[in-house]
Amino acid sequence: MKTFATWLLITAISLRCYAQQSLQGKVYDVYTQMPVNGAAITTAGKVLAVTDATGRFSINYNNRYELTVTAAGYGPQSIHGNSKELMIGLTAVIYNLDAVTVHAGATPNLSGSKSVALLTRQELQRNDGLFLENTLNLVPGVRMEKRTMSGGQRITIRGYGNNTNFNGTGYKAYLNGIPVTDAEGTTILDDIDFSILGRVEVIKGPASSLYGSGIGGVLKMFTLKPASSGTHIIQEVLAGSNGLFRTNTRLEYADQKSAVMLNYGHQNYDSYRINSASKKDFVSFIGDFYGNEKQTFSVYAAYNSSNDQLAGQLDSIQFAQKKDTGEVPYLKNHGYVAFETYRTGLSHNYTFSKHVSNLTSAYFSGYKQSQAFAVGLSSNTAQNIGARTAFALNFTGNTITWNGTIGAEYQKTNSFKKSYGLADNIPGPISGDLELATMQYSIFTQWEIKFPQGFEITAGVSNNYIEYGITDRLTNSGNPTHKDQSGHKTFTPVMTPQLSLLKTLTKTIAVYAGVSKGYSPPTSGQVVIPQISQVNTGLKPEKATQYELGAKGSLLNERLSFQAAVFDMAIKDKLTSQAITDNNGTVLYTVTTNAGGQRNRGLEAALAYSISFPRSAVFSLLRPFINYTYSNFTYDNFKSDNNNNPKTINYNGNKASGIAPHLVNGGADVVTKWGVYLNTTLQYVDKMPITYDNRHYADAYTLLQAKLGYKHAIGKHIDFDVFAGGNNLSGSRHYTMVFLNASFNAATPNIYLPGPYKATWYGGLNLHYKF
Repeated sequence: MKTFATWLLITAISLRCYAQQSLQGKVYDVYTQMPVNGAAITTAGKVLAVTDATGRFSINYNNRYELTVTAAGYGPQSIHGNSKELMIGLTAVIYNLDAVTVHAGATPNLSGSKSVALLTRQELQRNDGLFLENTLNLVPGVRMEKRTMSGGQRITIRGYGNNTNFNGTGYKAYLNGIPVTDAEGTTILDDIDFSILGRVEVIKGPASSLYGSGIGGVLKMFTLKPASSGTHIIQEVLAGSNGLFRTNTRLEYADQKSAVMLNYGHQNYDSYRINSASKKDFVSFIGDFYGNEKQTFSVYAAYNSSNDQLAGQLDSIQFAQKKDTGEVPYLKNHGYVAFETYRTGLSHNYTFSKHVSNLTSAYFSGYKQSQAFAVGLSSNTAQNIGARTAFALNFTGNTITWNGTIGAEYQKTNSFKKSYGLADNIPGPISGDLELATMQYSIFTQWEIKFPQGFEITAGVSNNYIEYGITDRLTNSGNPTHKDQSGHKTFTPVMTPQLSLLKTLTKTIAVYAGVSKGYSPPTSGQVVIPQISQVNTGLKPEKATQYELGAKGSLLNERLSFQAAVFDMAIKDKLTSQAITDNNGTVLYTVTTNAGGQRNRGLEAALAYSISFPRSAVFSLLRPFINYTYSNFTYDNFKSDNNNNPKTINYNGNKASGIAPHLVNGGADVVTKWGVYLNTTLQYVDKMPITYDNRHYADAYTLLQAKLGYKHAIGKHIDFDVFAGGNNLSGSRHYTMVFLNASFNAATPNIYLPGPYKATWYGGLNLHYKF
């Protein structure tokens, strides 16, 4: 009998040991690929494990498991199955109602001595989600304007980037790690599908030690990634005023070895203004493939087609009277700008050891552009190729930790630009035929050294190279009088260092001080002097030095989040025109030269506070927020030209044009226990000078926006979100862009791109089916 009992006990123990299996896993941020420390692995409310600094965890389970993974600042992730190895990606959120503690927002990264803004999917969707400026303009120190309904965007960061009235310059933009900014420094956003962005980061001020050219800063955009494991089908439909119609049809799949997403989007907008309709189609694919815990492959591919009509600008009288009209030459030429683009990129992230890892990316992109404007027709094509590699190094000692990055980036743009005359929509002869080969490359390193007592030093430097090659195809025997625009320019390498010190005061509060340098190159059109067929050899990139003091963190059990920064940026070698005259004073031609500078002094502040309620209460969350920007930007011995004659005007001490001294943004998010939510936003834009001489200003305006919705789950397979909202609810007269520094000597110039004069409305339904 005793032998039989012993046999039963041994059998039971053996069966239990056989049933119990070990589960290993890693939790990481789906966008940064960085491990998430302190994530809780739970089942039925019981904590089974917490991830370590490497994001790793280990638990035992019987047969199958149903787990929930939560972490501060991230949305929850549900996992079920019987795999023995898990790779769990989490997505950052500004609030998570499933968490024990509701935070005020995406917790500022206490490591790093720069002002960085993070926009999560929740913030990007707090309005219609189609027009990025509605959200990006809530970020202190950042302004986004646009020339058409969905294109021609100009982004100004800390007062830099308004040197052009067409597209963007002075900052570097990336989409899923692929540069959107070409090698010449121009950023075109017409073909970016803002509706499927899942994360946006803005680095404010020079970041050349890691990202090369761009005094204003860096805009990093990331598309959505699958939110949870399994197969998902999502259908999104939105319709609104003035013929606005948008659909997204998306397929997502994720398991322990891969996560892929395929999205098709169609967008149509008849517009509130004459000859300003917009039509766009987007196809996007993104995939992450996990070979093992050491390596990840990522693929991104996209095709986009867009067409935005151009009506031209309004003068100040037409704008004040809220006229719906356009410039006659644009209307007669049926003005438009059309793009057909593609982007593809491949990246490989490999961890050699706990001390060394590498992220290498390569990409290929291109576009075909056609544009009919007031006096001509342009037809351009461009191809971009490039690669970036960065080794991440980590060395942890008893008291000091070293985190470093060493890498290089290469980019080349080959473009073909043809231009023709155009009058009454009848094409004229060819007037330009240029081939451009532009190349930028940089070598960089940056190190963060953490000392005891919460001190951290960040130091970095990059060496940057720029080359332009221009071939004028109209220079041939058939055009003996044509002025050759061919030329080649190699700029002197630019070294851009940065140095900063950060002190962590508590676990959630840090202060910092830093200095950084940046540069922005001139465009290819400014490099060559076609009238004399020579290269502008003395031309230099604009350069800037920025000093910054800041504080960031959270208080009151992380319910109150804050960021504040003051900065002083000195820009030198600003580009301006110089007239070349003969002995009698007659102007022969104009060249671009470096003359004078600009001084940008400013303050940026952001506050958000979250109030949570007991589960029995009607409301689950109330989250008010407010942001403020003060800009004291002035010209420093900046002149109308570099001729230094009686006609030369010195604008020294004048306010920088295109910059509103005060920007205030506020709002509140409300969520109820039934799934009803409300997002409200109020934006105030101060009056701003629009000419160098400060004699002309654009009026101040205020915009009120709101979105009301209802989210609900039907069983385990269906989620839906139905919503309605409105923009410019107060009917404010406002602009979407102002053309800067126009001449007011003769007739009143056409400079205003008007926004809707009255409120616009939209409504939609998002349906999500989980298999």
